[in-house]
Amino acid sequence: MLQLIRAWFDICLFRKGPQDLPVSGFLSGLSLACYVLVSFLVASSSSGIVAGVQLAALDVVMLIVFVSVLLYLQTKTERLGQTLSAMAGSGSLMGLFAVPLVLLVDPGLPADRLSPLLIGSWLSLLVWNIFVMAHIMRHALSTSFAVGLGAAVLYALVSMQIVATLFPQQVV
Repeated sequence: MLQLIRAWFDICLFRKGPQDLPVSGFLSGLSLACYVLVSFLVASSSSGIVAGVQLAALDVVMLIVFVSVLLYLQTKTERLGQTLSAMAGSGSLMGLFAVPLVLLVDPGLPADRLSPLLIGSWLSLLVWNIFVMAHIMRHALSTSFAVGLGAAVLYALVSMQIVATLFPQQVV
């Protein structure tokens, strides 16, 4: 397990790509389970348990569908397991970094009253997460970083819009 976490860290630091993870259904399932758990922790700390479960389920389904469709369209479905493992694993680590930030937000405080340091931290984490997703997609699709970045930004925008539509009361 420690080797897996180390590999996720290396992916987050752009030292490794999804191709460096073993091809394993078990590993993909474990990565997705970690992703769901961390997603639940992030969502439930600000939205409650029921909404946390719903948001975590939606989050993992969106990730699986997006990655599957993208790889299918590029006829690279044999890379699905490694790509999902990399996306879910790195997303789990990013989510763990987000938990303290979520806990620092006062739910009753208007957005314009948030600390500039907190806002800067959120934006830095968001940009880093998008760049990590771009790095993974670039390798999974055997394409340029720009195309990977486009896919990562598209995923971020679409997923935020879906969450905002289905859960209008939640902060995205």
